[in-house]
Amino acid sequence: MAFLIAGCSGGPQGPCASPQSPHLDSCTDACCGDGKNPPTSGGHCSAWLPCRVYTAEQNRCQWLHNLEHGHLVLLYNCPGGCPEIVSALEGLWQSRPAGTNGARRALVSPDSQLPGKVAAIVFGHSWVGDAVDQAAIDQVIAHQDEASVPEAGLLCAQ
Repeated sequence: MAFLIAGCSGGPQGPCASPQSPHLDSCTDACCGDGKNPPTSGGHCSAWLPCRVYTAEQNRCQWLHNLEHGHLVLLYNCPGGCPEIVSALEGLWQSRPAGTNGARRALVSPDSQLPGKVAAIVFGHSWVGDAVDQAAIDQVIAHQDEASVPEAGLLCAQ
C-alpha cells in the first residue's frame, strides 16, 4: 500500500471546514487538521515542535504548525516495532541540511493514527506506505518550500 496525497481537492473534510484562524485555542480542538490522514494543513496549535527525532508520539496539532513553517514531518506507525523503518527515517532526518541555527527543518515521530507504517508530509502534500520509499519521499520533499506554504523557510528550534 502506498499513496500520494497532493493538495486539497474539494476543501477540508474534517469536523471543522473553515476555522476562524489557523491557530486554535486548544491542541485538542476538533478543528485541528484538514480531515485527511495524515493531515497536511489546517487549523493547528499555536506552539510548534522542536525539530528532532521523537520516540514518543507527538500531538498532530503541534506538528501541523511545523508544516506551516515549511518543515518536513516523517512519521511511523509500528505497534509491534519496526526498527528498520525507524532507522531509515532517522537516517533521512540526519541527512537533511541544517539551518543557520544548526537545526534540521524536519522531525520524526511515531503516529498511531497513520493508515500505513510510514509517512512523509510537507504542507499540502503527503505520502504513506508500508516501507520507506526514498523516491516517493523525495517527491514530497520537493514541495517543502513552495509558494503555497504560509511561512516557508522558517528555521526550526532544536
